[in-house]
Amino acid sequence: MYIAVALDGNHEPLLIAFALGTINCDNSWLWFMRRLKDCFDDNTEFGFISHMSDSIDFAFHRVYADSYHDYCCKNIAEKIRASIGSNTVVEQLFWKTCKVYNLSQFYACLNNLKNEVNGNDLHWLDNIPIAKWVRACFPRVRFNVKFIDILDVVNWFKTNTHEFPTTTTIEMVHDSMQAVCLRRAAFGVDFTGDFHNLLTLYALKVIHKRFIHSDGCRTTHIVGDRYEVTKYSTTEYVQLDRSICSCGKWQKCGIPCEHAIASLHRLEIAEIHQMVNLKLSTVAYRNAYQTETVNPIPTLRYWEKPVESVVVLPPRQFN
Repeated sequence: MYIAVALDGNHEPLLIAFALGTINCDNSWLWFMRRLKDCFDDNTEFGFISHMSDSIDFAFHRVYADSYHDYCCKNIAEKIRASIGSNTVVEQLFWKTCKVYNLSQFYACLNNLKNEVNGNDLHWLDNIPIAKWVRACFPRVRFNVKFIDILDVVNWFKTNTHEFPTTTTIEMVHDSMQAVCLRRAAFGVDFTGDFHNLLTLYALKVIHKRFIHSDGCRTTHIVGDRYEVTKYSTTEYVQLDRSICSCGKWQKCGIPCEHAIASLHRLEIAEIHQMVNLKLSTVAYRNAYQTETVNPIPTLRYWEKPVESVVVLPPRQFN
């Protein structure tokens, strides 16, 4: 099964496309990626996170050469576990390393990770470009995403529907997708309250947490929209007009960090909420589910048939 999952503005995964196949290879993923691209406008900007796979890499380079492509950190963590066995300290250090927001923190965490391994075989990690798994190196807003789990319902289909015909399995997945879209469309309409009209519940939760963390920050106005913010022994620099902070959180998550919030103390809460990336707004959330309809599966008559299909005859019976 080939699967594409997106993350909506409320930080919830949504199955957007799937296909059934018999083999995991370059041509299969290339076909799937091309069909996926057919569904979207050519001007749509994408960022991809995928499992480490030569076939998926091949398809991305051929179909989405100009898009940014990252690896699932959970997939890398599983490979670390397979390489050195279960080691809670090493896994915690790995997650701390991949989640940092700037390069200085990354190299410090990476050194700690390598020192903890003590010669164990993690040399393959050096062969993976850091831009593929480190949040600080992602070129665009990453919305705090480290990995996206395949939906539980899809896992259920993969393990419990082998006895069903392919068409039945496809209809079951379609019906499940339709139910999720209808439920979220209704949820989007139910956003109420002054602030809920601006941000999704996920964004509100994050910004509330950062309001709490901003307590204790000492802010010094430099010039214009630039501020120096100190908390404990750490100093960061905020540029409100560019929506950036030297800590890196604002740029990568699309939500003002605690240093930015400390610099925005003079503003009303609603004005601060307006500085959150538009993709995390309730308007974008409602628009994502406004059609309330999942494209139906075409009948067998319209299914694409491979040009070089081979008919396999049943084995001959010998007396």
